[in-house]
Amino acid sequence: MSVIGTGAAGGNAPTESGRSDGTGARQLVTGGSVLAVALVVTNAGNYILNLLLGRWLSPAEFADASLMVTMMLTFASISVCLALVTARFIGIRDAAGDVGGSERLVRTLRRVALSVGIVIAAVVAAGSPWWRDIFHTGSAWPFVILACGIPFYLQCAVGRGTLQGRLRFAPLAVTFLVEMIVRLSVGSGLVLLGMGVDGATAGLALSLVAAWVTVMLFRPGLSRARRIIEVGPVDASPGTSTDLAGVRAYAAFVSVLLVGQMVINNSDVLIAKASLAPFDAGLYSAVALIGRAVFFLSWSVATVVFPVVALRHAKGESGHRVLAGGIVAVLGIGSACVVGALLFGGPVLGVVLGPDYSGLSGSLAVYALATTLFAVASLIASQHLATGRIRESWVVLAGAGLQIVLLLLWHNSIAQLIGAQLVAMSFVLTAVVISHFAPYHGSAFGQAALDGPTADITKVD
Repeated sequence: MSVIGTGAAGGNAPTESGRSDGTGARQLVTGGSVLAVALVVTNAGNYILNLLLGRWLSPAEFADASLMVTMMLTFASISVCLALVTARFIGIRDAAGDVGGSERLVRTLRRVALSVGIVIAAVVAAGSPWWRDIFHTGSAWPFVILACGIPFYLQCAVGRGTLQGRLRFAPLAVTFLVEMIVRLSVGSGLVLLGMGVDGATAGLALSLVAAWVTVMLFRPGLSRARRIIEVGPVDASPGTSTDLAGVRAYAAFVSVLLVGQMVINNSDVLIAKASLAPFDAGLYSAVALIGRAVFFLSWSVATVVFPVVALRHAKGESGHRVLAGGIVAVLGIGSACVVGALLFGGPVLGVVLGPDYSGLSGSLAVYALATTLFAVASLIASQHLATGRIRESWVVLAGAGLQIVLLLLWHNSIAQLIGAQLVAMSFVLTAVVISHFAPYHGSAFGQAALDGPTADITKVD
């Protein structure tokens, strides 16, 4: 999707198909709903694959396969950073009518993603013998196989960020569905053929390649893009150095929030494994695995809200109504998950994982409640990131530190671990809400670089 003739005067930008860019309420609800359903299906498929691997592989093999997924999720922080940076800057330049600047930025970010991906892949593949010894895996080959997909994964992130920034939520949803379908079908098929961990990892790597191919298929044709650029008012001064400085500064801003999210989402499981008995640690891992689904489901809302707020901010408009609608949606998702966990969580876990898990309804419901509070706080922080404001992201990062402290103090039982997180997430949400409403004097650090030469930096939400 490319934008023609959109300046600060506003109005919804026409797309390649001549339709609105989706900032209207109906388009946002439709696109967001499609993306939300796709992410629900994607998460369900990934959970099914995990359950199948748990049944088909030995405990040691399953641990190796889980390690490959964990490594991929570690690189996901880089992927999400690239996607958010791309989404914001594409939205800003498209809103200003600078389609040429958007295309140049996308090409630059693709080169960055490819370079970073190749370096990471080389480190993972070349160091595979050492990773095998460090993590006590049965073979070094899974690391080599996974490394083959990393450059495609980061390139895919830039493509997804472009779709997100241009509010093309239906194609964005398709990329996630294709990734899940390939991962589930190829991974499970190769395991059934006797390839074990290597087969599961090959399915993971090939799913990243498939997602990248799908993203590339949704790129507009070069001839079409050229015609749009000729018609639309393009800024004659590209400001390349300013653009790159803004990208670097904004990537650092996004990293603050992503580090906070990564610590909050994973530190409890690590501390549980270190402090609880193996049986209780296994129960807690099951609670965390299911409970964190609240955050990943609600992230579809943030995916919709982020580019819309960035686009409206670039036009000098407020994004508070969009944020309010997003908060209502996240609270709705979280409330449904809490009630569902309380009523059905334990029995469902008992059927799927075994009778030892059937009494976890209460723990799962409280964990889902804590995750809901975290999801709302993350949504507010990401909305402010869309306008170049980082204060709320620092609050989330501080909350991650508080969670670690509380978990180190209260870790003798599953109830203590979950209670510590509920306290920490209550603090995070309260602090983020206070920061949201507190006066904000001046522009964010580096705002001029962040918004680029075509943006209006006199307005800060």
